[in-house]
Amino acid sequence: MAFFDFEPDERLRSAWTPIIDVYERPTEVIVRVELPGVEKSDVRLRWRNNVLEITGIKRQQASEQESCKYLCVERQHGRFRRDIAISTAIDFGKSSAELTNGLLRIRLPKLVDRDKDSFIKID
Repeated sequence: MAFFDFEPDERLRSAWTPIIDVYERPTEVIVRVELPGVEKSDVRLRWRNNVLEITGIKRQQASEQESCKYLCVERQHGRFRRDIAISTAIDFGKSSAELTNGLLRIRLPKLVDRDKDSFIKID
């Protein structure tokens, strides 16, 4: 399995880019994305032409901006996008995703090769 994270220029233009891990098991590909402070409703996953597109927005808390004077701002926010090309055939109809405690876990089951020869054992 090979993957490639597209559009590094897009990441450089974005105020914030989530960190990802991509790994393969015998029956699936797993993508983990760190999304601290991001709501599930602000994330969109799309599978198109063997590319997993992860887009969304990490919002700055409005209540923090109203009556305060920042002394230091290191937490980033804004729109983000990660495009990950995956060369393994994926059964996207059986794919699933879960966002828990700021970690998005995307399960991409591999497509069973129906054209591959298989043998039936005779008892």
